[in-house]
Amino acid sequence: MAADHVRGEMDIAQHKSTFDGFISVSVWSSLLTGVTVLYLTLVFAAGFNWMASLIAVALVGILAGLALRMKMSWYVTVAGLFVFGLISGGIAQLFSIALAG
Repeated sequence: MAADHVRGEMDIAQHKSTFDGFISVSVWSSLLTGVTVLYLTLVFAAGFNWMASLIAVALVGILAGLALRMKMSWYVTVAGLFVFGLISGGIAQLFSIALAG
C-alpha cells in the first residue's frame, strides 16, 4: 500500500479550497473586527462625532478592501454597515433630542 504512493501525484484541489476558505474567513473576520473597533474607539474613546467617525471608518474599510483585493461582497458589506450605522445613529440622535427637551 505504501509502495504505491508516488510523491507529488496526489490531487490537492480539496485541500487548497479548504485552505483558501479558511484564509478568506480569517481576513473577513479580521477586517470586520478592526473596522468595528476603530469606529467604537473614535466615538467613545476619542469623543469624535458619530457621523464623522462613520464616514472615516467606511473610507478605511474601502481602502483596506482595495489593499487586500477583496471581492465585491466586501464593499457591499461596508455599504450595508454604513447604512445601518446611519439608521441606528439617527434613531439614537432622535431619542437623545426627545429626552433632552
